[in-house]
Amino acid sequence: MKARSERWINWVRQQEFSAVKKWLEPKAVERAKVLELGGGNGLLAKCLADMGFGVVSIDTEPAEQGYFPVRKGDCIDLEFDDNSFDVIFSSNVLEHISDLDSAFSEMKRVLKDGGIMVHTMPTHYSTIFTLVLQPMGYFLKLAIMVSYGLKFAVFAVSRFRKSTAGKASAPKSWKHPDMNRRNISDAVKYANPIRLLISWPHGSSSNCFTEIRDWRPKSWRRRFELAGFTVKEIIDLPLAYSRHDLFSFKLMKARYWLAKHGKSVCAAYLIQC
Repeated sequence: MKARSERWINWVRQQEFSAVKKWLEPKAVERAKVLELGGGNGLLAKCLADMGFGVVSIDTEPAEQGYFPVRKGDCIDLEFDDNSFDVIFSSNVLEHISDLDSAFSEMKRVLKDGGIMVHTMPTHYSTIFTLVLQPMGYFLKLAIMVSYGLKFAVFAVSRFRKSTAGKASAPKSWKHPDMNRRNISDAVKYANPIRLLISWPHGSSSNCFTEIRDWRPKSWRRRFELAGFTVKEIIDLPLAYSRHDLFSFKLMKARYWLAKHGKSVCAAYLIQC
């Protein structure tokens, strides 16, 4: 299930990236230098490198193994010199930043004169679709958490039997690969029946209702303009989906139709200083 979800998210991000390549291609011809914020597993950094960019990708928690090297870094305190990059790119990152003023100030500092920024971010429809599908998503995630619990119970019994039998092959570690901090945290969250109806906030939002207010493209436009940027263009990206990752790779015609008719869950912003 986890592998399928990861494949789905990677595929979605690649589709969204394809929609903004037209903004990036003129800079790629110039062999420009790109700073990617929130690089994660390096998937989109590799896409940028394949276009011909010189790419530096940073993340507060970079993946240990990924598609492209991602270094540890924080966009509110960038370690780069002034006027270092021709392009700044991010995919579904800015909504996670609580101190946007500091982040915007740092982006201005490291971006060259005439440089551009391309940011993709969820719209209010991301939250609306997630809320509509919340009961189904709740029970799906709860079932996954229960499966983790059952696997650990079987694992623990097996370890106990081997240790009490005094076998030389008895492992010293009782750590199960599924019992990591994130899965335990998810289990605690999904044990809360409030999750049946209301989605937990995504990123730095205080609740799912402020997301509906603040993630509208006109709201993001206002934030950029107040920070002194010029918004050159905003486009809807080509898919509709929820944060539950339900029916991945299915209902594709409906997903494209919804996005085409103004219900896209992600928008892209072309920005200049």
